[in-house]
Amino acid sequence: MPATTPNVGVRTFLDRADKVPFLIADMSTIGGVFTPGTGIDRSKFPVDTPVHFTTSDTEMVTAAGTGTLKQLIEACNYSGIVASIVANVPDILVADTADQKMTKMVGDSVAKTGAWAMMAAQGETGVVPDLLIAPDFAHLRPGDAANPIIAAFDAICERLITPLAIADTPSADKTVAAEWAADWADTLNVICCGQGARVSEAGLPVTRASAPYIAALMAKTDKQMGGPYYNPGNQPLGILGPSRAVECNYTDPDSEHNWLLQRGVNTIVQLEKNRTSRSVNSPQGKMFWGFFTTSNDPLWRLINVVRTRKAIREVIPRTLVRYLGQNIGTNLVVVLRQSVMDFLGELASLPEPAILPGFDVIWDRDQNSNAVLRVGGLVFNAYWEESPALVDLQIYTGRREQSFDILASEIQAAMAQYNVSGTL
Repeated sequence: MPATTPNVGVRTFLDRADKVPFLIADMSTIGGVFTPGTGIDRSKFPVDTPVHFTTSDTEMVTAAGTGTLKQLIEACNYSGIVASIVANVPDILVADTADQKMTKMVGDSVAKTGAWAMMAAQGETGVVPDLLIAPDFAHLRPGDAANPIIAAFDAICERLITPLAIADTPSADKTVAAEWAADWADTLNVICCGQGARVSEAGLPVTRASAPYIAALMAKTDKQMGGPYYNPGNQPLGILGPSRAVECNYTDPDSEHNWLLQRGVNTIVQLEKNRTSRSVNSPQGKMFWGFFTTSNDPLWRLINVVRTRKAIREVIPRTLVRYLGQNIGTNLVVVLRQSVMDFLGELASLPEPAILPGFDVIWDRDQNSNAVLRVGGLVFNAYWEESPALVDLQIYTGRREQSFDILASEIQAAMAQYNVSGTL
């Protein structure tokens, strides 16, 4: 008899060990903590409650008020995308002091208020925010200390895996920008820009935080490319220009833009030759020269590398959790390994590959001892390399004497057409 309940008849059973597809979650939702300004509808944006909406929802857009949330909506519109947004708008009052405003914007990690409301976003809205911003507050260094909102965002990124924080630095000069970025040299979760953005408001140029425009560009890149595996750098932002000009000579490693990049600060630059600004208040330049996080680890600086690793780290457990509870056996182990291998293979076969060939998933007997297996444990090691973005293209130039041989042959061929001999 089969190793099942004795029976005379015909039955069907469910084979639960089939491979399941790995689906990368949307990593383009922009989230954060915003000021209300005036005219905000608190019935739609309750105080310290994360709210999810898209920029195509005219009712929610109208209810968003005139604060920094409106600035984000306008940044997404200028980028030409319909964006998914998770917003928390604390009760910031006109009469609040700078310290009171910062306290409300940071919020409480236990009560999940302020920036910490992003931890409650999935439970409240069903959506995890992935690009975290706090315009007009993230660039500050209160008391010459690291920014407390970015500190909260950094912790949230560690917990939720997929998010990254995007922030302006102080933009007075390159030194203060690098000082801000140095606060976050030991994390993989922060992207910063050393300038504000000059944008049009009521037909007049004004300076705003650049983070909303960078977040909108990243969301746009994700939509155009079909995933979070690609670098947003060397693309135009939907702005008039940066708050201050940064010297950019991309053939010179000592140029200011490269000096900042090597310290984790991205910039907005002018790449076209022979373009000058007639006003120091509105320098030209719309290209986001943004490739790196603030990390000082050379292996984990590229934005696309960090986001791809985050995406894979999130999707593997979210997909394989459905196998928990099944009995360990040869078939299950093979299915689990092959599922991950197939997924990594899909990433490697994209037109612009997200990871490089040579990935592997290994089941090691030494790590799967009898004691581990007996209590239901199973250990795999997965290895892969993200495809790095091209950031340093080197062309060496030199002399080539063979060109004279080619020239001589061409001259001889031309002379032969006119029956000209090689001697007088």
